[in-house]
Amino acid sequence: MASQFGQTLGQRFEQRMGQAQIQSLDMLAMSAAELRERIAEELRDNPALELDGSIRSAPASKAGSKIRKNTVHSTAAEEVIPYRAGGTTAAEASDSFQAFLENIPDQYTNGLQPHLLAQLHLQELDPLTMSFAERIIGNLNSDGFHAVPIAKLFASDLNPATAVKDTVLVRHTIRRALAVVRKLDPIGCAVTDFKQSMLVQAKILFQKHKTELLYAHTIDILEHRFAYLEKARAASLARRINNDGTVPYKLSQEEAEQILLIISSLNPFPGKAVADDNTPAEYIIPTAFVDYTDGAFTLRMNDLEIPLLSISPQFQAIGNNTQNPETQHYIKDHIHKALVFIGSLNHRERTISDVVQKIVSAQEAFFLTGDKQQLVPLTQQQIAEQLNVHESTVSRTVAGKYLQCKWGIFEMRFFFTNAITGQKESSVTMNSNPGTKEGIKDCIKELLAARAESGRKLSDQKISDLLQEQYGVSVARRTVAKYRAELDIGSSYNRA
Repeated sequence: MASQFGQTLGQRFEQRMGQAQIQSLDMLAMSAAELRERIAEELRDNPALELDGSIRSAPASKAGSKIRKNTVHSTAAEEVIPYRAGGTTAAEASDSFQAFLENIPDQYTNGLQPHLLAQLHLQELDPLTMSFAERIIGNLNSDGFHAVPIAKLFASDLNPATAVKDTVLVRHTIRRALAVVRKLDPIGCAVTDFKQSMLVQAKILFQKHKTELLYAHTIDILEHRFAYLEKARAASLARRINNDGTVPYKLSQEEAEQILLIISSLNPFPGKAVADDNTPAEYIIPTAFVDYTDGAFTLRMNDLEIPLLSISPQFQAIGNNTQNPETQHYIKDHIHKALVFIGSLNHRERTISDVVQKIVSAQEAFFLTGDKQQLVPLTQQQIAEQLNVHESTVSRTVAGKYLQCKWGIFEMRFFFTNAITGQKESSVTMNSNPGTKEGIKDCIKELLAARAESGRKLSDQKISDLLQEQYGVSVARRTVAKYRAELDIGSSYNRA
């Protein structure tokens, strides 16, 4: 049967997210530290945005929301307000963020590539070699290795059909540029992999000792017999070298030990030495605070970490006073982007607030007592259904974010825990019967602590039996072993 081809007309509906929605979801998933960096980037790129440190009377609704028995009571009537409220908190947040901006390391002065370029520009090189060396440095990853193979990086320069200069001269210049970059600090960059890096480092460092047999053997092993270093043991290296008939020398145990010591002084990933020095220390920033006063929980967002933003009146004034269509379009476009950005911040804060309120309502017993055994089974899907949002929205909301309460700082994911398999519905809802993973782990710690005082050790099976006997929880021995490992508690044989 012959195939027939034709055209048909039809309609279909597709729901696609706009750029603003994508930006809003991305910002929702950011931690406080990531969001600060994102705001700093937006302030740098969009002249329509500015920090707002003005002192305005803050609406009482922003002071906090009260949570009691799954119901949220706002402390003031709802009203439409700009991103965050003003007031002394806004001024403090703006001052704090201004200090943060002033202390951001310049992206063009930190990192491996800028570190190498600064040294390269001190070299007296001809323009072509300098240009090739800059291209090589720009092609390095954080380890100091080529991101794209050299042949591909200089493909157009080496192709006779497209080359501007003689290909022989190009090859010679590439080799010279590579030699220059490899000798910059840290030495051994601009290579294919860690094996070549160690060989390059050895040839540079041992240049003055190349006539000494020990160093010559070291370079030979790195270049031609790297596999012999697999076990990194002197006896193994000496045996494999001495049993290889193609090797023109022999090694004693002592010589093998010295060679391994020399090789251990080399850095297989030289780029990381610079990258690690410029990695900022990570610290936890609570996104929200939960307090308990006057018989009700109060939620406060961490306003001091995220600044108040507004549209620059000076930037708006330029748009109002110009008749140039291109200038007007430029200003309107950036003001629109600024408003979308502020709207995304608003959406992020509202969503986090809504989710945290539901978490506190569901885990009220824990927030009252601080007892992990009081945690009840709670899933992100349950919160999503209560808020009428997709489960992925809740997942983004809690990702990388922390909540601070009377009992400490907790990752928001901590409050989501499934019921223990096999538990009866009634048992997991009773405060005296821990029905969640975290509750069971807390019970295990209690049992081990009690027995440790008497000098008795408990096997995983005995822990399982005691959980059933004392807490009414049926947990298999293998599950006990898994939870014990997660608590970083050794087996009964390894516990003191």
